[in-house]
Amino acid sequence: MSNDILFLAEFAGGAPARSALELATGAAELASQSGGSAVALAYGAGAASGAAALGAHGASRAIVLGDEDRPAITYAPAAIAAARDAGLALLAPATPNGRDLAAALVGSLHLPAFGPVRAVRIADGVPESEQATLQGSVITTARPTDGAPSPSIVLVLANTFTPAEGGSGTAELAKAPAADESAFTKATVAESHPADARVVNLEEATIIVAGGRGVGSEEGFGPLRELADALGGAVGASRAAADAGWIPYQLQIGQTGKVVKPSLYLGAGISGAIQHRVGMQTAEHVVAINKDADAPIGEFADLFVVGDLFQIVPALTAEIRRRKNS
Repeated sequence: MSNDILFLAEFAGGAPARSALELATGAAELASQSGGSAVALAYGAGAASGAAALGAHGASRAIVLGDEDRPAITYAPAAIAAARDAGLALLAPATPNGRDLAAALVGSLHLPAFGPVRAVRIADGVPESEQATLQGSVITTARPTDGAPSPSIVLVLANTFTPAEGGSGTAELAKAPAADESAFTKATVAESHPADARVVNLEEATIIVAGGRGVGSEEGFGPLRELADALGGAVGASRAAADAGWIPYQLQIGQTGKVVKPSLYLGAGISGAIQHRVGMQTAEHVVAINKDADAPIGEFADLFVVGDLFQIVPALTAEIRRRKNS
């Protein structure tokens, strides 16, 4: 068994997903602790030509599982062959594709699994991870037992690592070991739907303006969209707003939604219950607007404004635009 840290690197449309860049950086950090190397398991359209560039984010080597635009689960046999006894840990993104491949690896190789995690490190020569439980109110620490098979599969939440350049610039390329045909390779796409035009990738947004129950209606999100536009940010929501049908579920932030890490998070009409907090608590700066001075979000907001969001948000938008134009 080596001390390498493997990670799944998905490509689409000829480019790596953000999760691939995040995990490349994270794998490099962990490899520096374990004394091994960061090794990408790259798959998807563009993987063959683009995997080497993961070296700029810390990957020493990249094993190309395949270069076709097909369901991620069809790459499971190649991933299984490449990961067998190949490292200390394998990081998988907590995305639908990442979860599919992680489950296939765990079930086929009988590997220990952890996650989705919010932090991971190497302690005493083994991967140690932190996971939120009991609706985010408790953080548990876990590690594989003595004698457990390797690599441990660690499902990593978005924004656990911040993509950073600083590697060699080019990862050494290799092809995955030959893998037998299996039921995984026969998976096909039965039906697909175009993405909602209102939906943006919140996990990549640096500024988010989010609304909750206090917004009151779908129309109530209008002022929030105006503010987000003035700030150059994106609009998000709490589960209450998504459940009410005021905004698409893809824009929900929280335990059952997206986990975000913007530089600025502005929550309007959001109480800040723990289920929502676990999705945005790593934001660098949190600003909250709420009529209720006792709203839980006030306990962890950097700036808490008590008042009517329908008066405050338009005034804030107007002032931001005035300063931009002055």
